[in-house]
Parts: sequence; C-alpha cells; structure tokens
Amino acid sequence: MTGMSRQRDAYLHAHAPAGWLLAALLVPACALAGGQTATTPQAEPAIHATRGVSANAAREAASAQLEQVRPVGTAPVDGAQPATPAEPVVVPVDAGGSASVDADAPPVAMGAGQPPLRGVIFRITPPAVTLLPAEAGQVPATTPGDPASSTVAATAPPRPSYLLGTIHFGTPEEQGIDYARLEALLGETDTFVNEANLDEAWKSEYDGYRWLPVETPLEAMVGKDAMTLAHALLPTVRPQDLQRMKPWSVLALLEARGESGSDATMDARLQRMASGAGKRLAHLETLEQQLQALDCVPAQEHSLVLAERLRTSWILRIESAEAMAFYRSRNLDAWLASIDRMEGLGEQAKAIEQRSRQCLLEQRNARWIGQLETLFQDGPCLVAVGAVHLPGVDGLLAALRRDGYTIEAMPL
Repeated sequence: MTGMSRQRDAYLHAHAPAGWLLAALLVPACALAGGQTATTPQAEPAIHATRGVSANAAREAASAQLEQVRPVGTAPVDGAQPATPAEPVVVPVDAGGSASVDADAPPVAMGAGQPPLRGVIFRITPPAVTLLPAEAGQVPATTPGDPASSTVAATAPPRPSYLLGTIHFGTPEEQGIDYARLEALLGETDTFVNEANLDEAWKSEYDGYRWLPVETPLEAMVGKDAMTLAHALLPTVRPQDLQRMKPWSVLALLEARGESGSDATMDARLQRMASGAGKRLAHLETLEQQLQALDCVPAQEHSLVLAERLRTSWILRIESAEAMAFYRSRNLDAWLASIDRMEGLGEQAKAIEQRSRQCLLEQRNARWIGQLETLFQDGPCLVAVGAVHLPGVDGLLAALRRDGYTIEAMPL
C-alpha cells in the first residue's frame, strides 16, 4: 500500500497476515538499521522460481477445492489455462444454490432478502436525496425547458460509482482481471480511491511497527525448529532479516506464497493507471494507521499463531490456492467463510487471530464507511480496497445496503 515507487530497493514488501488480512492489506518493510536492506526478487520469473511455496504445489494440494469454485469456461486445475480476461465471471446465485452466467445480462442489484452477489466489482448508486422542508421551500417550481430547472437537477442522486475488491498477490492471469475493462470504468469517474497512498515515503519512526528489537529475535519467540521451517519456506528472505521481522509480517509472506510485492501488484497497477489518467487521488487512511492495525496484537502473542502455522505449513499452501480460486470465481462470501474457520489453529491461536481481525477488518470498515458514503455522494469515483473488506455482515457492501445504497455486481 505504500512506498512501492519510492526507495523501492530499501523496502521488503510483504502481504498482511492471515487469509483475511492477505486480502485486505499490502504493506512495506523498511531496511534494517545499519543500512542493510532486505533481499527481494528483481523480476517476476525470479519470484516464481524461488518462492518458498510453489504455485504448482498449492494447486495440487487444493485441487478439489479449486475444482469446486472454478469459473465457468475455464480449464480444470490439472490443465490450467488463463481465463479470457474479458470473460464475465459474476455469478448471481439463486435460492437453490445453482449459478449461471449470462454475458448479456445487466448487473443484478442486491436487495433485502436476496442471496449474496458474486463479483469483485460493484456499481454503487447512492439513495435519492431527500430535501428538508426548509430546503424544499427554497426550490422554485419549474416547467420543462425552464432554466431554473437546473436547481432541481442539482438535487438528483449522484452518478453511480464503482467499488472494487482487490487481491494482493498473483498475476493478472491468475486473478482473471481485465485491466482494460477497469481502465474503461476508471474513465467514467473523476476520482480514484484506495486504502492508502502507495507513494508515501517511509519514515524511520515506523520501524517499530515492522521490526522486532535486536535483543528479541524471532527465534526466541517461536523456537529453533520453527525458524528452520521459516527459512526453508522463505528462501528469498535473508536470515538476519527474518530474525527481525514481526510475526505478522512472516505470516504475510507465507500466505502470499512467498511472493514479495512490487510495482506489478494489482494495487500498484491501479494507482499508476489512475495517476496516468489524471484522476484525483484520495485515500481512506494513512500508512501509520495501517501499521497500527497490523501491529495491534503484541508480537509475543502473535508468535503463537506463527509457530502453529509453521508446524502445519501445508494448510497455508491450500489456503493460498483457495484464496486465488475464490477470487477468480468471484465468490467472496465463500472466501470469508473459509477464512473464518481458521483451519489448523488451536483455540488460543484462534482467539489471537480474532483480535487481529477486529483491528484489520471490522474496525477499519467502520472507520471507512462514512468517508466512502461521502465519496459516493460526491462521485463518480472508483474505490479499490482489499476484497475481504466487502463481504459479510460487517462488510462494506452490507453497510452500504443498510444505508440505502443500490449495489450491482458487474462483469469483469
């Protein structure tokens, strides 16, 4: 979410911990004290060649789950081929649980009593503006063609905006994202909105959110055996850097298949696209607010989650593959349900992860919703946030619907 363009060689870009956080955040790590920098792959082929958890292994481990959510028209997992980017994959689900895709069908609005929509981009239309009695009395009566009719037109609902759920790892082919279509939708808007400014400079006072004190290395928290596993799964991270990383950032890399963020990530592409198109940029929070959310659980406690995840690293492989499969099939509700199960964690670790979830999803959603509704009222805009911020009873879509917004899933 920050620092991708500025001082890129000084950062190790890591995805956020836990499956839901992986979908919601992308944050950088500053260089270690003393001028050392974390090692990152320099090109996409190197990432795929050296990541600790291979994409092939993940696909094989999760083949059954991937087949269950495979988008219509795509190849089976064993013979996986990239989906045609423009292929509509928004699948409204009927009451009986079946699904269908109609390329010519208009977007379907989400209303009370309807099943959840399947999609990663939604058209958002604010409710009609209701004038107060005093305001209504100030609006003159008009007839068609009367120049004063512009006063009445000013009270009409704003034009629709768009809300996009992003995923912070993988290639466009894996994601099934048509960037040309996104660029066209962006062209219909005045403003691009994301979680935080990707070009914000890193400040030395942020280091404490990301790095452990020198006198408290990670191995002292998780044990020697766990660190051996971490080194094996993350071969592109230097051992001295891994010892300094807080547990949340190690979890982040593990759940992102060992990939490091770069200018090729979905979030970076979108901000670069918006800047190039001359759109006004707006951000829902600052880098420090994001880091505070990431670091809301003490490292000593979060190390328990990391240790358990390392002992059952095969579950991480499955969950990474499932995350991409759910995203490709535009089934965010199923993704959130899978995340909520917290497979492989004991009760204590689950409780710790639940506290992190409150900081990273529910609390941030509550903080964002007022800003988003103002942006949608002032629209049109395109908003891009982590996909798992959208579904669920505490998700952004449900909050918007409760406030009278019309929500339509769109093909992408």
